[in-house]
Amino acid sequence: MTQQTMFLKNTETFAESLARCGVKFHFAYPITPATDVMKRMAVILPHGVLQMESELAVSSALAGAACTGMLCATSSSGPGMTLMQEAISFMCGAELPCLMLDSMRVGPGDGDILGAQSDYYMSTRGGGHGDYHVPVLAPSDGQEIVDLVPEGIRLAYTYRTPVLFVFDGVTAQTTETAVLPEYHDYSAEYDTSSWAYTGTKDHPKRALITGSYSHADGYVMNEHLRAKYETIRAKEQQWKESNTEDAELIVVAFGIHGRMCKDLVANLRAQGKKVGSIRPVTLWPFPDKAFENLPSTLKKILVVEMNHGQMVDDVRLAVNGRVPVHFFGKTGGDMPMYTLAEMTAEVNRLLEE
Repeated sequence: MTQQTMFLKNTETFAESLARCGVKFHFAYPITPATDVMKRMAVILPHGVLQMESELAVSSALAGAACTGMLCATSSSGPGMTLMQEAISFMCGAELPCLMLDSMRVGPGDGDILGAQSDYYMSTRGGGHGDYHVPVLAPSDGQEIVDLVPEGIRLAYTYRTPVLFVFDGVTAQTTETAVLPEYHDYSAEYDTSSWAYTGTKDHPKRALITGSYSHADGYVMNEHLRAKYETIRAKEQQWKESNTEDAELIVVAFGIHGRMCKDLVANLRAQGKKVGSIRPVTLWPFPDKAFENLPSTLKKILVVEMNHGQMVDDVRLAVNGRVPVHFFGKTGGDMPMYTLAEMTAEVNRLLEE
């Protein structure tokens, strides 16, 4: 399988990237707007795709496969991710790697099938019980999806953890060009012999335990996880920024709005307005470092999201009161995002205040 330039829906690009990076099994249950991943995987890996009876079965299959050292993947949306949270919590406690995609949709409950960014809290706070996190990657276009899949595999194996990709519905359904890599089995680069459950022929018996009747043992386990998450926070923050050095206003957005900020900043800079942008690539760990050295010229930050205000909390924590942080967001409707003109108008309003 050689390098190819392909014109695909971004959900299909995600599937192609998984297969070309060596992911051999994909467990899923159909749900809009993520079903295209499963459909594409079924074409690429006809013997490696299992449509399960529910998302509960999907997450259990992911955990079972991960026990053997096998990195598998799933694709779902908000309601499906909700059902998987108990198993995800278990996999974090057991330190089992996997790759997941949440193609987000609008609202609580079943929600609407229109795309949104409403799962930010569930994704970044640990949607199940207990103290845990999963690394969360938020690509904004097809090529970045391709580039981040190997990164997701590295995070999953290096830290023995589930890794979550999140797409808003617009990014998921956009069809665009991406250069797909040659086939390379990234999983083969990682040695799982010290922890995988493959029988006891070559090693002593192993026990998979995520809790204990010994309070001391439970404390040790949770402190181990705490230390791992602190390492991830320190080493794995990723973001993209533009024109922040002398900015009077910085726009912070991820996904489709983060992508739109390229044109937003270029247009306003052409008008002589000092506007910059920060686009978080990792939603967890949130890129606090991007806000450590804010320019002395900065007067305001504007956070744009397709929800009622979720990432804005992390931006406010990172800024820690140094400048005002404003929120601009909405969900639902025929167009579940702000247009470039609406974003520009809001930036101009804040600059003129």
